[in-house]
Amino acid sequence: MGLYQSVVRLFSGLNLICAVLGAGILFFIATIVFLEVVGRAITGASQLWVIEVSEYSLMYITFLGAPYLLEKNRHVLLDLVFANLGPDWQRLAGVFNAAIGVALCMTLAVVGVGVVIDQIGTGVRETTVMAPRSYFLTMALPLGMFLLGFQFLDQGVRAATGRFSR
Repeated sequence: MGLYQSVVRLFSGLNLICAVLGAGILFFIATIVFLEVVGRAITGASQLWVIEVSEYSLMYITFLGAPYLLEKNRHVLLDLVFANLGPDWQRLAGVFNAAIGVALCMTLAVVGVGVVIDQIGTGVRETTVMAPRSYFLTMALPLGMFLLGFQFLDQGVRAATGRFSR
């Protein structure tokens, strides 16, 4: 097995870990919302942190799960257009799509790292009831974008070598 395939397997493992973590967060959200509804029905009291934690968790679910979905080709694609292209045009479209994806994702990852570093340095907090440090929320973006960028790179390599899979 070549170096590239080893790196692909490493990222595939990271994607799976992130997806499982995202699924765990989703289960946690469902559980605390259920307990909030039951608790409010029984006691009439509400826990303010439940909604806030649920909102923050949605960002993590999105950015942790997206690279796995892209790796497994379970993302949104205009199949109607793609399926009606000839093999050469499919290859070209796959490389073009991957190049745009890599450029956008890696740009967002780099900018995201800069934002997280700035938020750590300034100690900025969210203006909510819990007032968490902002970098706890935004650090999901550069991680997810970097993993997505690698998946687009792998798609581009597969498309360029004729191994584009649907």
